Amino acid sequence: MKSLFDRIRSAGPVLYYFALGFTAMFFILVILSRFDHRQLMGVNIWLKPSKFALSLAIYCFTWPLYLQFLVDEKLKRRFLYFTVFALSFELLAIVSQAARGQMSHFNISTPYNAFVFSVMGIVIVSQTIFSLYIGLVFFKMRPSKVSPALLWSLRLGIIISCVFALEGGLMASRLAHSVGAPDGSPGLALLNWNRIAGDLRIAHFIGMHALQVFPLFVLITHVRRNQPVQLFALTYFLMVSLLLYNAMLGRPLFKNKPKRLI
Repeated sequence: MKSLFDRIRSAGPVLYYFALGFTAMFFILVILSRFDHRQLMGVNIWLKPSKFALSLAIYCFTWPLYLQFLVDEKLKRRFLYFTVFALSFELLAIVSQAARGQMSHFNISTPYNAFVFSVMGIVIVSQTIFSLYIGLVFFKMRPSKVSPALLWSLRLGIIISCVFALEGGLMASRLAHSVGAPDGSPGLALLNWNRIAGDLRIAHFIGMHALQVFPLFVLITHVRRNQPVQLFALTYFLMVSLLLYNAMLGRPLFKNKPKRLI
């Protein structure tokens, strides 16, 4: 484990230290939630910021493992610094809005709230497009330093994660993540995914984690050829697409258990 973190720090020290910072922020926000009991949309106001802090930490820990195979040092450096800026801005916006007792996403109730939401969208979409470009750069690489299986897991991990990251635009266009019920309806513990209607966040979440899942699949299975990775990626993409389709129909993935009558 120590060698893994040493490799992450060596490949992308900027992202490594920001990942540690986001991890620390996660614990701070969790502790804060124990003292500040204000609620927004039926949950503690610090639940969403803490989830984002943890998610951003995982994201920052992951990308250096990709970037270690990128030859273009200038491109790598630009990506590192822009990613740090984009993620820091997003978390700052989410935390500051939570402190105000306001939603950070889909909130156009005042000019200021609409401005924050709009700028967040522009920044994070720009970072996603930059990530997508990095994924396309990997298609120019030849499997000399890495196995064909690992190279394809890097390519497809980036592409598919970016596709479902951009699904956020669908939620933004609707100003909601629930389909068939208002946001804030009863949700799954911790994740808060809607249990009585469709929830677009499920496909968004699972799809984006292709970034971690695909290389992990190669490491666990020890496959060397590209075909098993491509088949796994296709299956994963179809599965997450079905989750998105199910949510668009307004169907909950996790239903409330019916109460027994005494």
